[in-house]
Amino acid sequence: MKKAMKNLPKHSEVDTTYEAKPLAFALSMVLSLLMWLLLGPSLSRLLRPLGIPYLTANAPFLAMAGGFLASKQILLKQPLKSLLTDHPVFQTSLFIKSFLIYFLSATAFLLVDVLLNPHYYQPMTASSLPAFLVMLPLVLLLTPLQTSAEELVLRMLPVRAINKGRLSRDSRLQLVTSLVSALLFAVPHLGNRELTIASNRLVVVLYYALFGFVVTYLCLKHRGFEIALAIHAANNLFIALVCNHPSSSLPSLPLLETSRPIGTVYDLRQLCISLALVALLTRNQKES
Repeated sequence: MKKAMKNLPKHSEVDTTYEAKPLAFALSMVLSLLMWLLLGPSLSRLLRPLGIPYLTANAPFLAMAGGFLASKQILLKQPLKSLLTDHPVFQTSLFIKSFLIYFLSATAFLLVDVLLNPHYYQPMTASSLPAFLVMLPLVLLLTPLQTSAEELVLRMLPVRAINKGRLSRDSRLQLVTSLVSALLFAVPHLGNRELTIASNRLVVVLYYALFGFVVTYLCLKHRGFEIALAIHAANNLFIALVCNHPSSSLPSLPLLETSRPIGTVYDLRQLCISLALVALLTRNQKES
């Protein structure tokens, strides 16, 4: 027996971490969503007198994060690392690489569009710079918390439930999981302000669903949620700090404010190319 154990690969894939059953993952998602829906609005109202719209908009996700932490202790009873990745350690290099690729891709798209359509963009005024610098630490702290809460609850938990813990290598199950994840990710975003002012609401819904599907598929291929955590954080930090729409669901003080119509082919093109670059440039990523 000891000899057989010595012959195991260095990074054995013997499942020793996933003690939680699919029902526990599903119940954890329900608990987290209930905290988001029931306590989130109250937390927003409580913080509204502070006069920081970005904090108020993100408050419900703090409630969601609280629900996840509670369910992790009560229902899942396993380390956060084992929930985030099937690898022996969290793939930090994959996280950083995915973040940079997506953020730089979005930046490149913006620069090109500013040159081609400058009438859509209004730079920050000098008088707004002090407020931007004051908001910067809050945005850098709060945004990753918000995006991570979404990823853990709306992607990781249902994906783990469908796959019964360890992420499956079966291509058919990966496809089904990605389709379900696309639906679960898109539905909660249908209440976003962007949908009410969109030029084409179907494009916005497709944007959310595509983001949900492709990112989940990449996570399954890489056997962890590092890419999802990175891309979502990069996307929302870009919106909050670099370029935002005045009717955004995440009101902020960006360097550029845009009046470009929401829900156009431009949005889908930017998303598809950015995700394709992440997929292409991380396909041969080695395990940390």
